Formats: sequence, C-alpha cells, structure tokens
Amino acid sequence: MPKNNSDNSNISLGLSASRSLIVDGPVIYSPSGKDEHRVLSSPAMIMEMELACVDAVREHLGEGESSVGFHVDVKHLAPAPADSEVITTAKLVDIDGRKLRFQVDTRFGEILVGTGIHRRAVVRL
Repeated sequence: MPKNNSDNSNISLGLSASRSLIVDGPVIYSPSGKDEHRVLSSPAMIMEMELACVDAVREHLGEGESSVGFHVDVKHLAPAPADSEVITTAKLVDIDGRKLRFQVDTRFGEILVGTGIHRRAVVRL
C-alpha cells in the first residue's frame, strides 16, 4: 500500500510532471543506419523519464536536498519516429522513508512508447 512518510513532509503521493521532447539530433537511433529508420533511442527515453521524476519533486525538496536515481525498470514498447514529439510523464506512486517510486510513461500521440518504474532517493548535498 502506498504510504507517505514524515521524513519528506513536502513530498506527497501524486506529485507529477510532464516533459516534451522533439525526436531529433542526439536522441535518435537508427537500427539499420538508414534515415527512414531513425527513432527515439532507449537511452534518451529513459533520460526523459528520469528528468520528469526530478521535475516532479524538485520544488518540494528541503534546502540542501536533491534526489538521485537508483533503479530503472522500463520497457520500450514502440518506436517514435524522427521529428515527432513525445511526451513523458512521471507520477509519484510510493514513498518509503527517503525512497520514492514513480510510474513513468512516454507517448507519441496515443501510442505508448515506453512505460515502467523509476526509483529515486532523497539525499542531503
């Protein structure tokens, strides 16, 4: 059962953020090397997922705190073609002390490109 913990009094379940990315430049991968097969790379999708999680909690962390990723479990389900726009959303679904678990999804229009879980820990800098 999801719980909230007083260690992170400003962080609450349901915090979310979305990011938009145009599939272009260094985020592209072509499995064949041909231009017509250029798509969003898995590493770029995962980076967007992580950054969406960071965005969701950034303003809710205490002074001198940050969050660091420590677990990624995602599936890359469908291609997003070059020059398309993808939207990545992260939603905080569990808090266990200083550990946060997010549901992450990347979509190209109505197509679910990737989905999974990303975990982060709140740390003192």
